[in-house]
Amino acid sequence: MDLTDSQVQKKWRPLRLWIVIGIGLVLTSAVVIMLVVFLRSADDYNRDMEAGLPAIKVVVTNGCGIDRLASEYAQSIDKLNIEVVALGDTQRPVFDKSIIVVRNGDMQDLKRLQDMTGIKRHTIALDRNYQAEFEIIIGRDFDDYITKP
Repeated sequence: MDLTDSQVQKKWRPLRLWIVIGIGLVLTSAVVIMLVVFLRSADDYNRDMEAGLPAIKVVVTNGCGIDRLASEYAQSIDKLNIEVVALGDTQRPVFDKSIIVVRNGDMQDLKRLQDMTGIKRHTIALDRNYQAEFEIIIGRDFDDYITKP
């Protein structure tokens, strides 16, 4: 019998191997879980956050004169947490860029609406008697904002 190779050392070798394998599996699992949690898409996160909030009321207005554009846009956002209360046309079809008009909503809801629609331009035209919190005027850049099924 070799003095450097005792029975106790022979028993610990397989145990050490299983400990190293176990630690490796735990660390690998932790990394995978962290990647799944942190790489979750922003859309999923926003949808989850929106589920618990009240719908934002908007009027959708056609600002560029294309037939039935307001209706088509309203249909494209029907799955979002947005309640379209009316459709209409602007007096003059001169809008090149789509814009959100704040009528009696607050800045937090404006941010939510911008995140949901992708329309970042906004202006403030407060009207406490307006039928909705916001007006979305759809311009000639409508293809950027209308989601196709």
